[in-house]
Amino acid sequence: MSAHYFFGIKASSHIQKYLKEWQRILSKSMDYKVWTDPEDLHITIKFLGGCSDEIMKAYLNELKKQDWPESFTLKVGPAGYFGQLVKPRVFLAEVENITPLLMLKDQVDRTGEKFGFKKENRKFHPHITLAKKNAEGDSPLSKEANSSVFDEVYSMRVDHFYLFRIHPDQNPKYEAVEKFDL
Repeated sequence: MSAHYFFGIKASSHIQKYLKEWQRILSKSMDYKVWTDPEDLHITIKFLGGCSDEIMKAYLNELKKQDWPESFTLKVGPAGYFGQLVKPRVFLAEVENITPLLMLKDQVDRTGEKFGFKKENRKFHPHITLAKKNAEGDSPLSKEANSSVFDEVYSMRVDHFYLFRIHPDQNPKYEAVEKFDL
């Protein structure tokens, strides 16, 4: 079986700290089946799935030849969700969808198409998944509150991204195998 990969931006250590606190608070009101390990918190640029070593090597060689956008700063937060507000299937931190991030994604997508990796039809929604596969509880986002930690917005400097290999039976699950500097 071939290894599974994705390109992504690892959450910085200070973002990990804040989002780990969000997870701690969230766990008091919701019981998710899958909690993202703080070391695995990331923004997915492109999910590749299974891939042979030969194709991956060619894809990486092509990416290494390219000029990337300059480093940039992203806003992370507030909290968001996929699914229904009261019982979301995914609880996440929103990520600002800015031009340098879109350029980075487009460049990875266009290069990937040369190697058989199709561009997704759905609109890019950058985020950091905190928990998924809801089991029980009600989202704190559905409760009225004047001020919440889940409304916070943090800044994160992006000066590189990675190719990650997925190890589904390990924790953390994602191994950075190639780094691309901006």
